[in-house]
Amino acid sequence: MNSIKLGIVDDNPHLANQMVNNFSLFDHIKIVLIASNGKDLMEKIDDATPDVILMDVEMPEMDGIEATGAVKDKYPEIKVVMLSVFDQDDKVFQSILAGASGYILKEEPPVKILEAIENVLEGGASMSSLIAAKALNLIRFQNESNLPQKPPSDFGLSKREIEILEHLADGEDYLKISEGLFISPHTVKKHISNLYDKLHVHSRAQAVRIAVENKWV
Repeated sequence: MNSIKLGIVDDNPHLANQMVNNFSLFDHIKIVLIASNGKDLMEKIDDATPDVILMDVEMPEMDGIEATGAVKDKYPEIKVVMLSVFDQDDKVFQSILAGASGYILKEEPPVKILEAIENVLEGGASMSSLIAAKALNLIRFQNESNLPQKPPSDFGLSKREIEILEHLADGEDYLKISEGLFISPHTVKKHISNLYDKLHVHSRAQAVRIAVENKWV
């Protein structure tokens, strides 16, 4: 497995050290950057550009949402996963708009956070189930689009890809989707990659938003 360069941004030194210890158990994870807030991150990122950043949301000087936008402006290839103890609706939506590829609660076990890291590097998106449900509700209630609805066939979606979309909208991860549809996780990832290509999106949130706007789910 290829080595993954990881950055950790958290204003709580105890939690940051705990994450360092947790990820030391995985041989393919290399922590290349630790920062205490967004400002500290932007001062360090040039010297050690990570593949993925685990970004705390609430931080002094520059919070995680502002820092995510700054990172994506300067290094659009870097993936950002928000890692927070909070699940406020506004923070979830603002994080997605800022360019985050995932939003995971800190209470998730290290293996789940690792899965989120690997998923975003493969072009997917990762959210805790509770967060995904909130994001879906936000999209439903904040949708002000006046564009006419389009059928899935306009995008060339297959029946299986629509089924995958429904499961993504429910906040399920690759493994749960594979179990529900009786296909392998690898096949799920392939379907999701094709789905993103057809919809011209790069994340779960964007794909689900299109599905909700057109009432496919």
